[in-house]
Amino acid sequence: MFRRIFTVIIFASVCGAQQTYTLDQCIQIAMENNLDVRLAQLNVESAVANRKGSLSVILPRISASTGSAFQGAYTPAGSEVTVGESEYHSGSLSISQNIFDGGNWWNQLALSKNSLDLAVHGERSTRISSVLAVKQSFYQHLKNIELLEVIRRQVELSERQVERVRQQYELEAVSKSDLLKQEVLLGDARVQYLGQEATLRNSRNNLANIMGVDVNSEFELSRPTDNETSTLPQEDEVWRLVEAQNPLLISKRMQVAAQDIRVNIARAGYFPSLSMSVGYSGSSDKFDEVFSDVGNEWRRSINLSLSYPLFTGLQRSSQMQQARIQAEVQRQELKQLTRNLKIQYENTFLMWRNMNESIPIFEGTKLAAEEDLKLAQERYALGAATILDLLNAQLSVAQANSSLVRARYDERILKAELDALAGRL
Repeated sequence: MFRRIFTVIIFASVCGAQQTYTLDQCIQIAMENNLDVRLAQLNVESAVANRKGSLSVILPRISASTGSAFQGAYTPAGSEVTVGESEYHSGSLSISQNIFDGGNWWNQLALSKNSLDLAVHGERSTRISSVLAVKQSFYQHLKNIELLEVIRRQVELSERQVERVRQQYELEAVSKSDLLKQEVLLGDARVQYLGQEATLRNSRNNLANIMGVDVNSEFELSRPTDNETSTLPQEDEVWRLVEAQNPLLISKRMQVAAQDIRVNIARAGYFPSLSMSVGYSGSSDKFDEVFSDVGNEWRRSINLSLSYPLFTGLQRSSQMQQARIQAEVQRQELKQLTRNLKIQYENTFLMWRNMNESIPIFEGTKLAAEEDLKLAQERYALGAATILDLLNAQLSVAQANSSLVRARYDERILKAELDALAGRL
């Protein structure tokens, strides 16, 4: 007999209990094991370090140095006079400060903050994408599980029907053609079962891979209840959420802002720069005097520097032009991305709404198909219906059950995609 005991996961271990995961648990495991999330976190840490380093454009620079030179006695060539030993010691302390550079320093700070914000948002965007992948795989696997159960019931129904038709054939109540047609339907159902088993195995491995666990590990999934269909607000209201929170749109807006900052940095090249430095240095041929009598041996100096690049070989104007062009490119890409997301959102929302409204219809169709099958079986037993009528009724039940299972889980997958578009975890 082809009948098999159906479990939530067909690869269940007979010897030990399996772990049962809810959707939230699957997401948590994936977040802990996902390498993309970890890489995004490292990018945030790198951006934080870069943000600290960017303060160097405004903070003063302090440096200290000391040096000593020794020269032994020697007699120059062609001379009989010997030059005695000599030594030289020096020390210095200096502080330099950028006062004005055309706005370059505060734009550099703004650019580093933008990079940090972009990295933080990139980490969130990676989490949103990972959560969506888990939800899609989770619901797809549950759908395959229930479709396998639907086909199993179809196989059992066909097996029972074959037995009934065979008994009637042996009593010469029906023709052999009826028996052969019923056996063909049973064979098709068995082939579908084998194919669905392979599909289920693949979806399970895919979910395990997304979660970052061993594909050979044993686990089950907690099924949501049938009444957990989603509800969403109006289409325009959801689109406003997408415009405000979509990860791709937020990233592109940050890139536009970053390019505007680069334009300001390029513009700073047209302004003069002003800096100041304060030095304190001394030297002596005696090491003790350099550091023991600083007040007398050391000299103070203050330098104020103003510079302006009169001509840079067209480099300055070229950089300014390129920065402006790139800023316009970023704005055009933002417009195009917004249009593309609008189309994607409308299509996804329409499919979700249609699927949501179809579920009650499929539920009614399923009940009608099951009732029709009962009537067809009774009529066939009384000789009031043909074998084709019975086979069509059996196929209608299988199709109604399959359509309902697909609708329920496809609706959840589409809802997850809408959540991801709106930037919701």
